[in-house]
Amino acid sequence: MQKLKILVAEDDPLTLTLLERLLTGWGYEVFTAHDGEGARQLLERGGFHLCILDWEMPELSGRDLCEWIRLNDLQPSPYVILLTAKGKPQQICDGFAAGAHDYITKPFESDDLRYRLADLALRVMRSEALGESMVNMDPIDMYRLDLSKFSKSLALPV
Repeated sequence: MQKLKILVAEDDPLTLTLLERLLTGWGYEVFTAHDGEGARQLLERGGFHLCILDWEMPELSGRDLCEWIRLNDLQPSPYVILLTAKGKPQQICDGFAAGAHDYITKPFESDDLRYRLADLALRVMRSEALGESMVNMDPIDMYRLDLSKFSKSLALPV
């Protein structure tokens, strides 16, 4: 299986370097941008499975970039994590309303980020394996489908 491609957009060089090293060490293919406009240009080329976006960046904020991703037909459609110092409840709600799939406040724990990325990576692999229709499926229906497939795989020949 190919490595999942992650775009990291972060204007703080130290945080960007830390994220790039962590993600590369965890087996992801990492691309970086120092501002929102650079990230948007990379995203236009397509092919990214996941994005980690800082909220406060020059040119285009992570929140606005998240909204741009949601409104454009990117292939594949990347999952987005907003990684930001903005941690007030209204800001978190605003991030999700813009289209983020997850939200992590800084400072972050690397184990927390790793777990959340692993969860999103499983979603990406599931959608690629089962088709795009699975992405928008109700979680209960997805669970029922998984149970049905699992029970069929356990069925003994008659």
